[in-house]
Amino acid sequence: MASLIRLRHRKAIERVLQEGRSWSNALLKLKAAPNDLGVTRVAVIAGRRAIGKAVRRNRAKRLLREAARLHLHEIQPGWDLVLIARPGLIGRKRQDAEAALLEALAQLGLLRE
Repeated sequence: MASLIRLRHRKAIERVLQEGRSWSNALLKLKAAPNDLGVTRVAVIAGRRAIGKAVRRNRAKRLLREAARLHLHEIQPGWDLVLIARPGLIGRKRQDAEAALLEALAQLGLLRE
């Protein structure tokens, strides 16, 4: 199984949020910006105001990280992705998060052919 390469540094995440292309639906918002590394890195954000208490935020982040990990091989290399959990993700299954992520990646043209 492929492991996620996580985007951890605040400056890198802020660069993606400011410069990246975006797509959103009721479950998540995806921001994507190219990088020069030839590898895709992922950051997951779940805000307290949007999601709520820590248990809900942690579950939302787990769902999005797992969805990204399972479909990492389908994403074009060389992108920094920021996945932002939205309130609609609360109480949903992993398959719903996967479907929302794949839809977002397809809309932005980031899926391999």
